[in-house]
Amino acid sequence: MNITQSPSPNFYSRQGYKPELIVVHVTDGYAHGDLHYLQNPNPPGGVGPVSAHFYIDPAGAIHQLVREDQGAWHAGRVLNPTAKLLKKNWLGQHVNPNYYTVGIEVSCKPPVEPTPAQMVSLKWLIGNHLKTLLNVTIDRDHIIGHREIFAGKTCPATLNVDKLVTELMPPAVDRSAIVKQIKELADKLL
Repeated sequence: MNITQSPSPNFYSRQGYKPELIVVHVTDGYAHGDLHYLQNPNPPGGVGPVSAHFYIDPAGAIHQLVREDQGAWHAGRVLNPTAKLLKKNWLGQHVNPNYYTVGIEVSCKPPVEPTPAQMVSLKWLIGNHLKTLLNVTIDRDHIIGHREIFAGKTCPATLNVDKLVTELMPPAVDRSAIVKQIKELADKLL
């Protein structure tokens, strides 16, 4: 799969942190304007500039907006978090999650679900590219939805993060079947 470089000026230093979590988002917008919005230093609406490390359009094309060694502006506020691995400083305050997360925006406007092409690209991006590049663990603690950091959001809405992670994880090994096969082989050899 290819990753198209589509730089956004909306980023900053990770302040010495390394990326450890992947945050999945849906844009809640329309594909024709989503990419430009994530690249705009002065977007309309008064929200302020936003970005993500990656953006996946409805056809499944992957765009990289911010390098992995930089912090993208996708999940900086924390409110009633449920994510287990959020960091706190020595005062017990939450560290800005943008410092240690990688953000992926999937272009869709709920109640519409991501397209099959987007899901294939998202799985490849996480399970092949980011897992290898960042040595990120593929489990539900390390791959989270935006609302798990900021409870005031519904994001990623129609994108089921539990199902995504389940599909990314290798199948469970039936240890009893392996032990049985070893015993059978040993009996044949003896």
